[in-house]
Amino acid sequence: MKKALKSSDKLHVQIIITVWVTVCVIFCLIPLFITFLNAFKSSSEIEYSIFALPKWSTLGSNIKLNFKEAWSGGVLLTNTSGISAYFARTIFLALLGGALDCMIGAVLGYIFTYKEFHFKEGIFMTFIAVMMLPAIMGMPILVPFMKNTLGLADTYIGYLLPNIAGGQVGALFLFRTFFGQQPKSIYESAQIEGANDLQILMRLTGPLAFPIILYKFVGTFGSLYNDYLWPSLIMTENQLLMPQMLQLQVSYSGDSGLSVTAKGAMYAMYILSSIPLIFTSAISMKFFSSGDFAAGIKL
Repeated sequence: MKKALKSSDKLHVQIIITVWVTVCVIFCLIPLFITFLNAFKSSSEIEYSIFALPKWSTLGSNIKLNFKEAWSGGVLLTNTSGISAYFARTIFLALLGGALDCMIGAVLGYIFTYKEFHFKEGIFMTFIAVMMLPAIMGMPILVPFMKNTLGLADTYIGYLLPNIAGGQVGALFLFRTFFGQQPKSIYESAQIEGANDLQILMRLTGPLAFPIILYKFVGTFGSLYNDYLWPSLIMTENQLLMPQMLQLQVSYSGDSGLSVTAKGAMYAMYILSSIPLIFTSAISMKFFSSGDFAAGIKL
């Protein structure tokens, strides 16, 4: 007797799923294709058609000019500086912010999981309640407080402090949930062997939580690296990459009123700025593909 097929196993359902996934993939790849395509063309070629292939006779020179203009500036447009002046600063702050966010979050998760103190659950629920509030609600108070009260405008501390503090809400929930799923017997065994809290955190909890730490780090790094609103409000002089990219986009596209445009450099700028995120995503995908994010003990 033949076994009845599930509704999801029927041929017409599989065809619909395949077509739908294919269409979604195509729509995801089209912007990437256009970006790379136009990074290899001159402004006149882009104005003619963003979908046309670049001319082979000028391909090499266009690539050199566009990427050099996007990186250091002053090649096609004399009044631009490129993204190199802001690239290293933004990556440094994103790495530092991600590391501090993970370190503090892991410590808080350990404390809220294995330590007992008054009002612990109430404090935890308060943290969770904050997750329901959009961050934009605090901007009218946070900006003058950081600038005028604390005097932290155009400082790295002023930029990182609200990001790290706000990141602890999600970090606490993430780490406490992960630590709570681990067998308590391994921590009790470590305590019997004479390990203190710092040793348990560094030698036991940290290695076990490495996939989760990496997951949180990648998320925080991407959030800080891609952030536009907060750095544009607090870092008015020592600008970061994303606010500067908007200014460069206006200059490259000709919207600033300049007669000369560098639209190819605008697309090259997008490619260069995406390199750090490609690296972090590639690293995190190793753990996604191996299942380590879902595994409690597996390393």
